[in-house]
Amino acid sequence: MADPEQLSPRMLESLLGEMEGTTKTAATGKAAASDQGRTREVHRDFFQGMVEQLTSTLHKEFVVRLESEIDRVRLAYAEAMQKEKEGFQEQLWQLAQHLKVPESQKTGEGCAESSSLPEHNLTKEQLQSFEEAAQLNIQVAELLSKRREFLDQPSVPYCKATAVTLKELVKRTETLQEYCNQRLAALTLDFAPKNLAGKAFPVQVQPAVDTVKTVKQRLRAEHDCQSCVVKLCVSQEQVMDMQDLELLMDYDLEQEVTLILVDSLVANPVVRLAFEDPASLAFDSVSGRSGSVDHPDQVVSITTSGRTGVNIQGRGCLVLPKPVALGEEWTISVWTLGPIDVGDHTYRDLVDSMNSQERIAVILARGRLGNYNSNSFIEGFNARDLTSGWHHIAVVGQTRCTTYYVDGQSLGTKRGRARGAIGVVGNSRGCNESWGYMSDFQIFGVAASDAQIKNIYEAGAPSTPDTNAEPWQVAVARCGRGKDHRVDRQAEFRLIFSQPE
Repeated sequence: MADPEQLSPRMLESLLGEMEGTTKTAATGKAAASDQGRTREVHRDFFQGMVEQLTSTLHKEFVVRLESEIDRVRLAYAEAMQKEKEGFQEQLWQLAQHLKVPESQKTGEGCAESSSLPEHNLTKEQLQSFEEAAQLNIQVAELLSKRREFLDQPSVPYCKATAVTLKELVKRTETLQEYCNQRLAALTLDFAPKNLAGKAFPVQVQPAVDTVKTVKQRLRAEHDCQSCVVKLCVSQEQVMDMQDLELLMDYDLEQEVTLILVDSLVANPVVRLAFEDPASLAFDSVSGRSGSVDHPDQVVSITTSGRTGVNIQGRGCLVLPKPVALGEEWTISVWTLGPIDVGDHTYRDLVDSMNSQERIAVILARGRLGNYNSNSFIEGFNARDLTSGWHHIAVVGQTRCTTYYVDGQSLGTKRGRARGAIGVVGNSRGCNESWGYMSDFQIFGVAASDAQIKNIYEAGAPSTPDTNAEPWQVAVARCGRGKDHRVDRQAEFRLIFSQPE
């Protein structure tokens, strides 16, 4: 007999009918009609209950099996999609391998170099853009690798049509180069270095064209930290400072990049010439723009005694990208290299207006430090007495007075202060009054306090526990990586750590 749980509702109903018929036949022979009716009612109730129970059981089994089949289909679909993705990636890897042009097929410098293989875990859009770039690279490589029987000869008979065609080809290659440069600039990345407290500072970058310096400027502008020096570091065997002149793509951006904000110690920076790029010595890191150099043969980049700077001689000078105003309050800060030969030339002008000798706010006149235009000089100091090495000079103007500092110590205050636009650094234009050696020139739009001047001096002083480490590296070592607090003011720099959100 078949298992009742395996019967369908229709079969059960047929069986019920047959059994009811059998029951009727059997009941005919019975003597009592009342017994027949009672028996028939009992049988009907029994079989109806059985039908309802079996129907419910089959419905539950159907639901379970349906859900199982849906899960199986979903799993099969996911596996198929994964296999398709892996197959697509494998095709791209094979395509990338084909980009390696054999040496025998290379024809001069124009032949394509081997392309880097794509990173893992790329998105579909990234893989597709790589495929298109790779195909273009292959087409150019194949074109350059083909040998042309007549054009490749050392001497080719002149034909104007040939010349015109080759000229057109040159234009097309220039167009291709321009296109590739545009596509490099279009490669965009959401870059989010984290500070020592783990907070991310997102910024959109173009790694193929943006230098580290450009990214630092963008970080300062978008995250309101214009008064800070920005350091970007990658961790390999040790913490490495990302170099300003290198492209962002020169670094492995898959690794975590650490952002360090180094407080400039004085608010409202207006100008900063760090002299980090020998090709752009008049670059102002505050505005992100480059000025110009008068008599560039007499302005030379130097690195000595642990500092980078310039040596300005003769009529050389640095012209700021835009003149800046010395207002009610201001601070001028510079490092200079001793000893200074005051007999070499009488005047050494640190700053002036765009018009020669109109606003020489800071000058060494026969070694005396002061203001040329007001004929005001500090007593008891002469630059000829500076020892060998780098020394810090600061001048602060406020409340109609000017205070002078050397190596963090106040030399005294003179009445009067310079006001107006400053546009030239290191000389007066057209004059032979060059300053000489200088490093890290800065102008602030506020009057720095005695303590701030001392901190600037201590921040740049060459004496640190590790002679191979920059001041910010020493500060990080003192602070302890990942801790959320400030380095004390005696450290080389104050580090700003934001509280994690």
